[in-house]
Amino acid sequence: MFRKAIIMKIVERYGFSLSRDCEKLCMHGDYARNIQLVFAKYDEIDGRAMVHRIYVGVNLYRERLVIGLIREYINVKSGVVVNTSDSILLSDYNESNIEALVKKLLSVR
Repeated sequence: MFRKAIIMKIVERYGFSLSRDCEKLCMHGDYARNIQLVFAKYDEIDGRAMVHRIYVGVNLYRERLVIGLIREYINVKSGVVVNTSDSILLSDYNESNIEALVKKLLSVR
């Protein structure tokens, strides 16, 4: 069974959380269509503010859970540093597979 609590627990381990900003992104679909959840983590790199966003969506046609990562400097025009995603089959949805996918995405520099 699909439970969002599994995803929330995993991303919270890495310092991400849901925020009002993320709720707006989910409603408007600023990054992609069919976004279900967006988690954010704010950081400072080389003295510049950066936001890391993990987004979660479902591709019903291919029956896949899509998780993506966007890292961008907040006050820089075209400040996107990383924009990547990966997916797993919905039938493979479990805590260990989600954890592995999130770890893989966060390792992208």
